[in-house]
Amino acid sequence: MEFKYFVIRRLLLIIPTFLGLVLLVFLIMRSFPTAQLVAAYINRKLAIPVSVQIQMAKAQLGLDYPVPVQYFYYIGALFRGDWGTMNLQNYYTGPVLQGIAYFFPNTIQLAIFATILSVLIALPLGTYIGSRPNSVSDQAGRIFSLTGYAMPAFWLGLLLQIGLGRGVISGNPVGVFPISFPYSVNLINFLNPPAWINTSLGISYPTHIMLFDALIHGDFPLAFSALMHLVLPVLTLTYGILAGLLRFIRAGMVDSSNQEYVKTARSKGVPEKVIIKRHIRKNGLIPTLTVVGLLFASLLGGVVLIEDVFNYKGLGLLALNSVLDSSIYGVAGTTLVFGLILMVTNLVVDILYALYDPRIRY
Repeated sequence: MEFKYFVIRRLLLIIPTFLGLVLLVFLIMRSFPTAQLVAAYINRKLAIPVSVQIQMAKAQLGLDYPVPVQYFYYIGALFRGDWGTMNLQNYYTGPVLQGIAYFFPNTIQLAIFATILSVLIALPLGTYIGSRPNSVSDQAGRIFSLTGYAMPAFWLGLLLQIGLGRGVISGNPVGVFPISFPYSVNLINFLNPPAWINTSLGISYPTHIMLFDALIHGDFPLAFSALMHLVLPVLTLTYGILAGLLRFIRAGMVDSSNQEYVKTARSKGVPEKVIIKRHIRKNGLIPTLTVVGLLFASLLGGVVLIEDVFNYKGLGLLALNSVLDSSIYGVAGTTLVFGLILMVTNLVVDILYALYDPRIRY
């Protein structure tokens, strides 16, 4: 099968998958009483009577129609950008989609940094231990991987706060690595903040990523502080990802080293370094490519506890606060985003997999 037809087929599979995801979220939402669904649209401070507001909300959501028709109303609202509203105490109040746009970039930043750092460490380390099976270094790598699998991420985050942060879990941090968000009060005058920083939400403009926005506006001390705020969360996430990558790279290396083409290369006198680099590692990394994509997707959808531990204002913390404040539309919106992330990541991984190994297309 030609590559373009492979890509088209994968793109077409996204459509029923997306509709199934939306259907699942819709059914969960519609399992709640109507009063809870319209409660987010009621503002008792308005001059409009509450009964009239309820009727308007029902009409907007299509709740007066049968459930199958409500489903199409819901899909239409999603494409119009009407994902509902949320009112989270001391965190965020407003449209769900806008809240996702505010906080999702921080989560992307965290996942990208952790993934890049994990790959940079795992590739050479996994190659080294994978080319020396059952050696002392291989046994040490296994222990390291098993420890990373077994250690809860939130517990590791707390240990890093105590050991490296030298600060407190809540409040203003002290020591080398700041651990809370927003950033250090000695770098931002909260009585007269810059116009590009919203201190009440803890976000910046235009990208909503403090590190990049500080660089854009030339505030290098704040950019450095923002970078320091990433150190501990990224280290916490990296340890878990690194443990999984090392196991897959090692397994792929050991499996490839037993193939006939490797034995043939050795019999021809090809240097061992060349065999490892061009033959063993190249083919051993094929399964790891899929794992990296899935780990990245799991990071974006599984940083809830990490963001809570470090008070890091991302999509995970938004989802957690939605659950704690019983915000139906907040939970539904973040769930949709997490599902879309997994769908898109799988699509990208399949395409890269087909580029790397043409046999996958057939």
